[in-house]
Amino acid sequence: MSTRTNIPSVRILPEEVANKIAAGEVVERPASVVKELVENAIDAQATRITVRIVAAGRRTIEVLDNGHGMTEQDAVLCLERHATSKIRKASDLDNITTLGFRGEALASIAAVSRLEMVTRRERDDSATRVRIDGGVLRDVSKVPGAVGTRITVNRLYFNTPARAKFLKGMTTELSQCIDIVQRHALCHPGIGFQIFHNDKLLLDVPENATLRERVALIWGLGFLRDMVEIDAERNGVHIQGLIGSPVLSRSHRSHQFFFLNGRPVVNRSLQYGFEDGYSELLTIGRHPVGMVLLDLSPLAADVNVHPTKREIRFRDERTIRDIVRDLVRERLAELRAVAAPPPPVTRPMTFAPASAPPAPFPRTEERPQAQEQPRFEFTPQSLPLEEPQGIPALDPLAPVQTEFHEVTPPEREEGAEQVAPGPVYRPIGHVDDAPMQLFDTYLLVPQDDRLLIIDQHALHERLTYDRLLSDLEDNEYQSQQLAVPLLVDIPPSHARLLERNLDVFQKIGLTVEPFGGNTFQVTSVCHLYEEARVPDVIYRVLDELAQGDLFDRADLMTDLFRLAVTACRGSVKAGDRLMPEERRRLLEGFRRLRPPYTCPHGRPIITELTQLQMEKSFRRRQ
Repeated sequence: MSTRTNIPSVRILPEEVANKIAAGEVVERPASVVKELVENAIDAQATRITVRIVAAGRRTIEVLDNGHGMTEQDAVLCLERHATSKIRKASDLDNITTLGFRGEALASIAAVSRLEMVTRRERDDSATRVRIDGGVLRDVSKVPGAVGTRITVNRLYFNTPARAKFLKGMTTELSQCIDIVQRHALCHPGIGFQIFHNDKLLLDVPENATLRERVALIWGLGFLRDMVEIDAERNGVHIQGLIGSPVLSRSHRSHQFFFLNGRPVVNRSLQYGFEDGYSELLTIGRHPVGMVLLDLSPLAADVNVHPTKREIRFRDERTIRDIVRDLVRERLAELRAVAAPPPPVTRPMTFAPASAPPAPFPRTEERPQAQEQPRFEFTPQSLPLEEPQGIPALDPLAPVQTEFHEVTPPEREEGAEQVAPGPVYRPIGHVDDAPMQLFDTYLLVPQDDRLLIIDQHALHERLTYDRLLSDLEDNEYQSQQLAVPLLVDIPPSHARLLERNLDVFQKIGLTVEPFGGNTFQVTSVCHLYEEARVPDVIYRVLDELAQGDLFDRADLMTDLFRLAVTACRGSVKAGDRLMPEERRRLLEGFRRLRPPYTCPHGRPIITELTQLQMEKSFRRRQ
């Protein structure tokens, strides 16, 4: 006889369980607590906010402000779920002007910690202290205290240990907390911010600091030199902030910050519009940097689509994207207009008059011009010629019949018939088995019934990467001591992260040492690295480290080398005219590659055009 499983009846969750579930949505990590408490302080019209953290927030998080404070009744009531002073009716959700409004942050934090609040208004003689343990009210009393509010969160997740197990390392969690404070410091001029970790001051932003000064305090003057101000308005959307000129770019998007009405936000339309403003100004794989602050009617955006209120949605996403794109593009055009035109460049053997290159983007401060790097030349050391056993090589190359170059046409005799001007070509024979170069970018290799087309930049980048991988894994790389150490300013959110992982950078051929404060010096680099691009690879590795899971994977070293290859020197670029010997050595390097035939970034190295495809193009075959 079959039995039926008893179906449980529907019931209301106990208040304690419901509070813990709500806390799971709002209090994801210690940085979530910092975010909610800092935003409450900003809504309280504070002009000075101090954040103190112990053990990356696992032990203590304290936020102190000089805002307007609360009465005893409000102090007790604000710790209840959905208690708020920001909204009164449903229609208020369409016109939100404060950072917090749902009244769930303090209740959720108190449910998974031991919380103490001390608050006082200017008109009151004493402050009110409220203590809560795991969501249970323990004490309400009068104590001496300064005007404002101090909230101390101790032993986060003490009653939900399972959630504590999902936290990352202390360095990662601390970096997230600092990042929250930095973002609010950027978009709230007139408010001073301090953050301490284990009683050590990590960031101090004065109240009267401008946006430029705040950027300099966080990322250093070197980062600020190549940034320009933007301040424009269109169709009710006001954009201001700092954007990087095209000479300042990154291989990632971690230096793109967007703010809406004083709120740090994430939105794809803002990101796409910002990057579209730099279209045709940056190479593939490079991303612009900037701090873009938008002001528009609260009715045009919905900030209530995510539990943490970080992601937002616009009523008209396309319009916002187009406005951001156009205003950024116009500002960059203004910057180009004031740039001095470059000296004329002689371009031999061109088939048509070349249009003048665009004016370069000026730097906001004068700095010495870097010496022109010599064009890369192949040497026997740069591409080893030994052929590994067991790797099939390409078939012998068929001779290339012709190569076309422009020559000056002969002068016409007086009275001769005038002919429409046009280029005159002469054939150049195949030299030393060197492949033909097309558009100064591609190598053409005829082979039996097909034509191989090789991207010279992608190929040489892969060859350099393979050599770097081999040298670093075997610790056989040559360390080049720098005559003048390279100084790199690291944001406070990543400075402690770098201190704890100096050995990681040693593994990829960089010797990094503390220099003082948030500045580090690179004293030696692998001889394959280009010095000017070393800071970029440091930022890139730190961004990966901040995610907390880079070192959990088996392919750790491969990932690090792929990040480091962005700093490799000497890679042949598209547009570089190569000598026959250089082309020949590239092809020899290609013969030793193993599939897949891609560069370190995943782009293909080779494509082919078969004889059948050509015959179909000329209708020799159906």
